[in-house]
Amino acid sequence: MRVGRRSRRHVRLPSGVTALELDPLAAISARGFLVVVAGVSIACAIGLTIATASQVSSWPLAIAALVSLAVGFGWFIRSAFRFDLGVTNDRFAISFAVIAIAAVLNSLSCLGTNAFVRDDWGLITLGLVLMAAAPFRTSAELGTYTAVSTVLATMLALLHTFMSATADVPRLVVVLVAVAPPLAFGLGAMAYARQLLRGIYSERLRQAEEREQQLDELRRTFVDDDVVGEIGSLRAEIVPFLARVRGQGVLTVDDRVRAGVLAQNLQTAISESRRLDSLGDHVGELIDESDLAPRLHEDDRATLRALLIALNASEHARPDDITLELIEGESSRFGVVRCASADVRALRADVLPFIRMTRLMFRRAEEQSAGTVLLVQFDIDRLG
Repeated sequence: MRVGRRSRRHVRLPSGVTALELDPLAAISARGFLVVVAGVSIACAIGLTIATASQVSSWPLAIAALVSLAVGFGWFIRSAFRFDLGVTNDRFAISFAVIAIAAVLNSLSCLGTNAFVRDDWGLITLGLVLMAAAPFRTSAELGTYTAVSTVLATMLALLHTFMSATADVPRLVVVLVAVAPPLAFGLGAMAYARQLLRGIYSERLRQAEEREQQLDELRRTFVDDDVVGEIGSLRAEIVPFLARVRGQGVLTVDDRVRAGVLAQNLQTAISESRRLDSLGDHVGELIDESDLAPRLHEDDRATLRALLIALNASEHARPDDITLELIEGESSRFGVVRCASADVRALRADVLPFIRMTRLMFRRAEEQSAGTVLLVQFDIDRLG
């Protein structure tokens, strides 16, 4: 039930972002779809031009329309296959303008002899180019181009009602027939672009939640691991014992004995962990003027201790060459681990898993090599 509520929650989409900006790999299928749409549009234009050859009053304009259509889609495809910029708003505007010119030339090539406005291929290609642009541009931009296409189709239809033999057909009907293809395709493109963006964005949110859950689980696992001593392993014994006693509602003699043993083991583990918890035992020099070390959170202290132990275990470092500095300012706290080594790259390779764990446990942590010194700097956001 919890999953169902999460899937039905309202997702506010980011504005001004295209689907391919969130998922660049989707460009592979988007480019294929564009090529198919371009081929269908050009084939449709050639086929309708041949089928309505009797209505063509100017063949130069008809040929120019076909050439303009090919150039417009060619520019669109070229932009889509560019990996540096892609189909920007300016590039698509150029492509749309050239295809719109092709639609105008197609209409003018039949001026005075166009018996049926509905068989003009220019009106169809205006809608098809909007459908092909759905993955590349935002729904708001496609809405603007849909409005432009609708106005253009209306003007061309009205022009033909005055110049062609369509007096027996009401002008409103002619306009509606002419406007239908670009308007329908345009609205469909807007819905497609929005739905595609919603699907990709929702998937990214879901993946982000899963990653956060995995990080929390890793943090808990890391704290419960042997890196914090025997306390973590004792939790696996104490928690089930307390749950069983609570479920029974009765404390037996065996339970009293078991509780005493667990309490003694827990006290011993805590004492042992405190004895081994001094970070200064793992470094050659500890600089802690604000006395931050004993106030660190248990998880952060365990993380630092694991990193320092790994540095000591590396054959490329010596304990005397390791320095831990903890600094507390007026509004921030941070720490720096420095380790000198003759081979910093080899040292980094030895402790890389612990550096990654440091990045996981601290909200901000980074490492760098400065000459013969490996530096690991981290922010301290919580205290124990």
